[in-house]
Parts: sequence; structure tokens; C-alpha cells
Amino acid sequence: MFVKVIQYFKKYDYEAIFWLLAMAYLTFINPYTPKHLDFCLFSLVGIENCPGCGLGKSISMIFHGDFVASFNAHPLGIPALFLILKRIYKLIKNKINLTKQMEVLNG
Repeated sequence: MFVKVIQYFKKYDYEAIFWLLAMAYLTFINPYTPKHLDFCLFSLVGIENCPGCGLGKSISMIFHGDFVASFNAHPLGIPALFLILKRIYKLIKNKINLTKQMEVLNG
């Protein structure tokens, strides 16, 4: 049974799925609303000046084509988006290569 569980988790790359879902969420939200889904632990306990706050809003504004507002929301939004997209590409590429290797080994 343990082997089947390991095979199941090897079948899907959950990190890539997580990042793709996060990017889809940031694409479809309205970044101009004052409050939306917030996972920041600092803001949940009442600390207002978090260095990461505004990063998701900044990426969402990029998807909406508002680059100036994106930079004003968080200056690292554009580099963060490129890093996340690079990570998604690398995860998918590695999964495709692993699948091809498994096909060759299994015949």
C-alpha cells in the first residue's frame, strides 16, 4: 500500500499545480478591491508593515496590464512573477523528462 501512495504522489507534481492555481487566482481577482483573500500571518495578527504584503496584488495588477500600479503596490512584483513562471516551467519540464525516461525504461 505504501508503494501505491508513493507512486500516486510521483504521478502529479503538486508544487506545479499549486503555483498554477495561485497564478490563476491572481489572474482572475480584482486587485483594486480594498480587501481580498489574505494568507499573511503578520496581517492576521495585526502587524501592518510586512515586507511581502502587496506582492500578490502587484502580480495581479501585472496580469491586468497596470504595470505602474503594480510597481507602486510592490516593487518586486515583476521579478517575483518571472521567478514563479520560471519555476513552473522548470517543474513541468522536469516532469515531462521524467515521464519520457519512465516510458523508455518500461519499454
